[in-house]
Amino acid sequence: MRVVVGLDADHPPATVTDALLAHGARAVRGPAPSLPDVLVAEFPDDDATVTLERVAALSGVRYAERDTLRSTLD
Repeated sequence: MRVVVGLDADHPPATVTDALLAHGARAVRGPAPSLPDVLVAEFPDDDATVTLERVAALSGVRYAERDTLRSTLD
């Protein structure tokens, strides 16, 4: 399951990336130059509700939502 993670402006993306990996993310991408306050994290397909609640509660996270759009290149 991919999760789009919005970042608080006062937290470095690397800090949030480390926290996401510590909470079970298999991979974290971003931020992209066009979206400097967004990360995309890949989590195992467990309980989406629990995963989203855990991610949203992390320090430096403004929002967390399931990525419903997928690239055909994935």
